[in-house]
Formats: sequence, C-alpha cells, structure tokens
Amino acid sequence: MKYLESWKRWAVWFLIASLFAVACVFLSQWQFDRRTQAVEKIQLIAQNYDQTPVSLESVIQQDLFESGLEWRPVEISGRFLNEDAVLVRNRPLNGQPGFLQLIPFELDSGGLVAVETGWLPTGNLSDSPDLNPLPSNETQTVTARIRPTEPTLGRGAPEGQIATINIDSLIAKQELSGPIFKSFYLRLDRSNSTEELPKALPRPAPNEGNHLSYAFQWILFAVLAFGALYFAVREEIHVRRLALDSSYRPKQRKKYGDEDKLIEDAANR
Repeated sequence: MKYLESWKRWAVWFLIASLFAVACVFLSQWQFDRRTQAVEKIQLIAQNYDQTPVSLESVIQQDLFESGLEWRPVEISGRFLNEDAVLVRNRPLNGQPGFLQLIPFELDSGGLVAVETGWLPTGNLSDSPDLNPLPSNETQTVTARIRPTEPTLGRGAPEGQIATINIDSLIAKQELSGPIFKSFYLRLDRSNSTEELPKALPRPAPNEGNHLSYAFQWILFAVLAFGALYFAVREEIHVRRLALDSSYRPKQRKKYGDEDKLIEDAANR
C-alpha cells in the first residue's frame, strides 16, 4: 500500500516536471525566435544603411511601409515646417534622458513627411530641453533614413510634445492638414543645425542580445527538472530498502584515496 501511495505521489511530480519542461521548451523557442528577429534586424542594417541615397519617390510610391526598406537612405527636397515641430518624450541616449525633435517636412512634390532631426538632452526643468534649435526653413535637400512609425501606447504628453513617433499623434497635436505619409518617418543621417544640438543619432549597434544563452538556459532547466526527480526517487528507494534490509548498502563511487595515489605515482615513474 505504501509503495502504491509513493508511486502515485511520484507520478504527480512527474506530471508537474513534464508541464514545467514543456513550458521551458516554449520559453526556449520564444528566445530562439527573438534572436532570429534580432539577427534579421542586424542584417537589414548592414544591407541598407550604407546604400547610396535615392529619391524618396523612387522607393515609395504609396503610403505603405515595407520592412525591407527600413534604414534605406533617401533624399527629399522641400522645407521644414518649424512652426509644427514637436518633441518626442523619454528618449535616452547613452544613459542620459532626453527628447527627439520631430518636424513635418513639406515636399516640393507635394505632401508632408515627418522628419526626426536629432536628440536633445533633458534640461533643468526635466520636462523639456534647455535648448531646442530648429533647422533652417528655407528650401533645401536633405538625406534621411526610412523608419517605421511607432504605436501610440495610449500615453499623453504636454503641449508641443508627443509620447511616441506616431504620425497620427503628430497630426492631432499640431492639427496638420493635407496629405502626409503615416506609415513611416525619416531620420536625418546628420545634424541639420549649425548648433551642437540636436545631435544626430548614431548607427544602431549590431547587438543580438542574450537570447541564445537564455534559450539554452531554458532547455537546461527542463533537463534539470527530470534530473532532480530521478535523484529524489532514487534516494527514496534507497531509504526504503535500508528500512527493510539492514544489510543493504547502495552502490557508491570509489573515492580516490592515498593507495590509488601511490599506485598512479609508481606507474608514472
């Protein structure tokens, strides 16, 4: 009867270990998938970042962002609408809090596109930068890289600021009218100001993160769950046998003693 109760208990633990192992496998696969996505982003940067700039109209004919175009440099001609500039909140750079400057750009060909012109550090008031230099609003040609628009995240922002680079939020905040690209924005490849700020964001670092090591850790956890169960069952079996048979002794690994040491030393001479 006691053996039956023990096996029932261990069967429950085996089921728990199995469920834990299944969860670990799913978490491991999730980390493998995240690593794959990170590697694809790194490859996309390597493929697109240093290409020769082309006109925006030659790669995008409609307001439809294609993931393969991310980081592709393009040239646009027109002027900045500085009166509609906004700041994008909570954008740290190298551990320092700050903002991104986002300005609508009126194209010569008609329509608007949002351009992120650089980074500004948080000022003394912590809710805005001390300096916010704006680019020239004269007609000009600039080079920028294509980036997908960001989700809204449902966050509010003070006057003249938005929470994310979401073009609908920009339109609502500044009451923009007319045709505007909504599925993407452009990031300047260098500062367009005569001032030190805003600072152009650097090239993204090719870092795939720790996803691969985390994936193998989850696999190891799954194996350890069954290993712990095996040793626990074996230990209980030894205890039961000792209780029933005082002459029973579980097998033990031979220890490396002084006698073995002397034999090995003699063999090596």
